[in-house]
Amino acid sequence: MKGLEGRFAEHIAGAGWLAEGVGVVVGVSGGVDSMTLLHLMRLRDGPPGVRLHAAHVDHRMREDSGDDAAWVGGVCAEWGVPFHLRKAGGTVATEAAGRKLRYRFFEEVRRGLGTGAVTMTAHTADDQAETVLFRAARGSGPRGLGGIRAERRPAVVRPLLPFRRAEIEACAAEHGIPFRDDPTNRDVRWTRNRIRHEILPALEEAVPGARGALAALAGTSRLEGAALDELLDERIAVLGAEPDGGEPGGLSLDRDALRALSRPVLTMVLRRAVQRLGGDPGRVATEVLVRFVHDARSGRRIEVAGGVVVGRHLDVVRILSLNRNPESGGGP
Repeated sequence: MKGLEGRFAEHIAGAGWLAEGVGVVVGVSGGVDSMTLLHLMRLRDGPPGVRLHAAHVDHRMREDSGDDAAWVGGVCAEWGVPFHLRKAGGTVATEAAGRKLRYRFFEEVRRGLGTGAVTMTAHTADDQAETVLFRAARGSGPRGLGGIRAERRPAVVRPLLPFRRAEIEACAAEHGIPFRDDPTNRDVRWTRNRIRHEILPALEEAVPGARGALAALAGTSRLEGAALDELLDERIAVLGAEPDGGEPGGLSLDRDALRALSRPVLTMVLRRAVQRLGGDPGRVATEVLVRFVHDARSGRRIEVAGGVVVGRHLDVVRILSLNRNPESGGGP
């Protein structure tokens, strides 16, 4: 059986993410996952001339967080990997804020590496299981249960996603890959940490194999979600109203045809139509949209989270993005 290095190399080659001379920025926290990813990328077989860089964000969540940044920078210097550092302007208070700061910085570094460059993050199959469990607890549908994507726009890829954390830790031990254990990652006041250290282990004890099953559920949900979106897009095309001078870039749908749909189908069609234009309709907002289609008078408009406006003009329901920003395909 091939070791992690061989399977990783095969996965990278099969994914087709790298081309000769392309730039790669690896997001490195200093933990075992990201340091192992950086190590594997240094030793990978594949297209020649790949320019490897590392990027680290000091979130200033601990007084000694600067020590981690200096340590990562030192290892990168030993390995001959250019190192990029961003210090938060103030203490990062939430997981979401930290994630936003990291991806914004990684994208800044990636753009500096030229056309075709990619960003790599060290998400693992265990991270996938944790994400699916968290989203299930929040009542997510197929789109949310799809979990962490192997690719995220504009150019983020997750090459460790097929691999378990235990495999990565074993690889680090075997090859003496240095890493630092951030005590913040053990603080169960953070939702992700509580799921990782308390909830998921208890679930695995009660239902052996739960981690693997949750990670597999992500793949199933993505497949079902993609199929559903394709079918809904076909239905939306059929429901399109004749050109009537509506706003360019939006959707104009025949109101009578919408009202003739069953309530479940109407619900999904409206949610998909709004999402395509960058909106984020939750369960309550979608119910409001369904009632709007049935009951609103001509001339009425309502706004949906994400900067999307839905209005009725005579026998047409118009859906328009205020941001002129169509579906971005974002997410973790």
